Amino acid sequence: MEAHHIRRQIKAHRQQLSLQTLKLHSRKVLRLATNYKPFRHSRRIAFYIAVRGEMDPSPLLQLALDTGKSTFLPVLRERPSRGLWFAPFTSRSSFTTNRFGIPEPNHNHSKLVMPWTLDLVFVPLIAFDREGNRLGMGGGYYDRTFAFQRKRNHLKGPTLVGLAHEFQQQSQLPVKSWDIPLDAVITEAAIYKFK
Repeated sequence: MEAHHIRRQIKAHRQQLSLQTLKLHSRKVLRLATNYKPFRHSRRIAFYIAVRGEMDPSPLLQLALDTGKSTFLPVLRERPSRGLWFAPFTSRSSFTTNRFGIPEPNHNHSKLVMPWTLDLVFVPLIAFDREGNRLGMGGGYYDRTFAFQRKRNHLKGPTLVGLAHEFQQQSQLPVKSWDIPLDAVITEAAIYKFK
């Protein structure tokens, strides 16, 4: 199936999920992730703000804050190329809405961190497959941000973990040469490890 058909189908399914189902799935992901070694051992972790039925990492984010980990949220970067910076997040952070309608923390530009300085990044997605391929919203922000992982063997960067509902798994996704695969995906049902 082509990427735009998969996107349309899964986005429609996500929009139909009740608030109760979203909260239940999020709690199940929290339970699984709590025992996931990369989460337990990471000190600098990036999350995202869930929108439009995405798997909500906020319980996991709260656990990270409660256990003294440094937490970050993505901020759109337009120059030199479209990608992401990561802004520190605390319980006192305030937000603004970016051009896609997604909340971003208000930030001091000098406090933004580079993606390769993070230990773990939780990534939103539309779909994933059994090989760890990820289908995002189509803007390429995460792929551009973590492209350095393909180019530099000595600079591995963070572990990339997708968060998704189980129904977002596909048997196979169309893959482009610039796509950055995930190390794992956590759903409400299981942890899928790929590398």
